[in-house]
Amino acid sequence: MYLISIKKLLLIILLFTVKISAVTDLLFDVKASNIQNDKIKCLILLVGEEPINPDIKAQISKFCQTIEYDIKFSDQIETELKKAKTLPLDQTEKNLFENGTSLCLYIKDKNLNTKEIELKNLSNLTTIYKKDYEFKKENLIKTAHKIAADTLPLLTGEQSISQYYIAYSKMISNTQKNICIADYSCNFENTIISNNKINVAPSWHTKLPIIYYSQFDTKKINLKSFNLKNKNNNLICAYEGLNMQPSFSKDGSKVALCLSGGRNSEIYLYDTQVNKKLNKTVFKKMTNNKGTNVSPCLLENDNLIFCSDFETGLPQIYILDRKENTTKRLTNGQGYCAAPSYCEKNNSIVYSRQVDGIFQLFTLNINDKIEKQITFNFGNKHEPDFSPCGNYIIFAYDFEYTKGRQTQQIAVLNVNSGKIRVLTQSHAPKNYPKWSKSPISI
Repeated sequence: MYLISIKKLLLIILLFTVKISAVTDLLFDVKASNIQNDKIKCLILLVGEEPINPDIKAQISKFCQTIEYDIKFSDQIETELKKAKTLPLDQTEKNLFENGTSLCLYIKDKNLNTKEIELKNLSNLTTIYKKDYEFKKENLIKTAHKIAADTLPLLTGEQSISQYYIAYSKMISNTQKNICIADYSCNFENTIISNNKINVAPSWHTKLPIIYYSQFDTKKINLKSFNLKNKNNNLICAYEGLNMQPSFSKDGSKVALCLSGGRNSEIYLYDTQVNKKLNKTVFKKMTNNKGTNVSPCLLENDNLIFCSDFETGLPQIYILDRKENTTKRLTNGQGYCAAPSYCEKNNSIVYSRQVDGIFQLFTLNINDKIEKQITFNFGNKHEPDFSPCGNYIIFAYDFEYTKGRQTQQIAVLNVNSGKIRVLTQSHAPKNYPKWSKSPISI
């Protein structure tokens, strides 16, 4: 009885999985217009004697390539990576500028375990940034990401996402899905939950290094948590039916989540302060429309964005105004719209909408309520998630890489440039990607 009910409730929130094969790194331009602004040219120069030890040589190469990748990721900077035994003369730097290179990022040996990073403006030969960084084999990628996070705001005026992490679900077999985390570019992956069960829909706490996920049981889907610092794995909710998709307030004191004890799922609110005053666990029902209500996004003003099929029979995106106690539909009521993700910085949501049989990404500003399609290319795009800065959207991407064959991987859309990068490339299908809410150190 419950198994049938749960499968129906998961129709909106579970993604289709397909047989896949290995793929190569892909980059797509999904903008309708081909007009592009000129990119800033930056020379990345590794300065010093080339090491004899092949292992150290490979480490340095990986380190420099990661810095270059991070800087290019914004799609605003064109890079060239070169080597030199000594720093260039002033006249050489002037010649570089006259030939279109505006910046130089020097990576210099300070000692065996230290690299000096210097960012120089070639228009006036002034140093913009200079700092020493630890260089150790076990932290090469993290250190490279830190360098990009420190320097990119000086180049683009925008926050870097190179120190953010991505959590996602990874299919191992029909009876096993793991929870994994990776750096923002998926250069390295760590499996944090692997237990011969189906684990899906990870989400991050807003203040603590904790990932929440849902685990399939015999007659229900339990909500569990994993602490990245102390490795504790805890059971959070184990009510009948669904227990999943928690969305935390900015301060972490409140959480909206999906619960279902009957034939439909509703959104409930757990308020830490209220529960402390009452000295008991209380979940306050936020929706009560007898439809399938999923994908809650708890806003700072306590309003709620969610997905529901109660009105049209197909999922649409709604906003609940808690002060006015009113529920308004944000999408136009047509088609299939699912999986909203809210970005506070631009007060907008991103979601999937089916267009001509393909799920495309749409955005909608909460103020003007105007829907805007932002992807137009082949391949379904599911479960999008805004980066905190609002410049990037990750999603599960079904794309055809050879005729008649598709794969589901984690991809990212650069909102400003319209470029899609496919980040993961292994055989296993992956879905439910979620950005960490802030830069973290693991």
